Amino acid sequence: MKAAAIRRWGDATEFQIVEVPLPDLGDEDILVKVTCAGINPADWKMRAGFLSDAFLNTAFPLVLGLDAAGVVVAVGDNAGEFTKGQRVVCGNNLFQGKPGTYAEYLAVDKRKVTLIPEHVGFETAAAIPTAGVTAWQALFAKDKGALKSGQTVLINGAAGGLGSFAVQFAKWAGADVATTSSNANLDYLTSLGADLPIDYKTQDIRDEIFKWAPQGLDLIVDAVSGGSLGDAFALLRPGGKLISIATLDVDGDVQRDTAEAKKRGVVKIFALLNDEQMGEDLKAIVALMASSELVSPPIKSFQFDQIVEAHEEIEGGHVRGKLVLNIAGDHS
Repeated sequence: MKAAAIRRWGDATEFQIVEVPLPDLGDEDILVKVTCAGINPADWKMRAGFLSDAFLNTAFPLVLGLDAAGVVVAVGDNAGEFTKGQRVVCGNNLFQGKPGTYAEYLAVDKRKVTLIPEHVGFETAAAIPTAGVTAWQALFAKDKGALKSGQTVLINGAAGGLGSFAVQFAKWAGADVATTSSNANLDYLTSLGADLPIDYKTQDIRDEIFKWAPQGLDLIVDAVSGGSLGDAFALLRPGGKLISIATLDVDGDVQRDTAEAKKRGVVKIFALLNDEQMGEDLKAIVALMASSELVSPPIKSFQFDQIVEAHEEIEGGHVRGKLVLNIAGDHS
């Protein structure tokens, strides 16, 4: 099969379109003919070698990519609930030593897969898994946000893929939602339901938050980190939670920050995607999209042979919505 692969860690120009063997199909795997693959900030960090220890038993050329949508072409002996010809969206078996989603075919554990209805396109579906499920779990998982109706939440870095999903999920759950972005994205976030869109370049985030929520916030989902909120703990009410989305480069010292949060009567949680729950979470998200309760973030698509340009753009930051790589020709 054709795949976009790297032969060593480095910048985006390391990608080449190469021929690699079809992945082996495990008993609980399904084989998907990939139509579209999602592109995430974590992808370029992996490509640059920031997670090289996780690939110690993997040989180059290495096929990256975390998200895919396409059609089932084969199933393992114990993956019988899926059948050939079904349209699906899924995660990956990349960290189990199999090729990622930047390829014509993908072998993936059935627990990371869900069906998509005919009226949800492959590009739209491919934009969901990593960004959508990470946002869903950050907000709703019992060991993370456990968000309830009527609570106040701030989505920091709300115009990206994860943030675009998080704003809508929080509003769907009945929360009041503040967001941070540049001025160019304020109207976009208002259209997603943001109650308090804040321009971080021209407005004081702390002042705006306390005018809006004088007792402090119940929850912050921070998709930017790196100290972008200043003293984020000070924005929370007693018992409030700061969920920091860890995309391979955890910001700061985990033990120090956790201890500091406890001392100040709040909670800091470093959130990574739990892919054991991925299929069920994807099913819930796809159901919201199928019923028009969720709209897709803006999608910019790249052709398979534009993988270098796509990675240069995702690495540059400030992407509104999602980037998607078109592997096959039919994107309906």
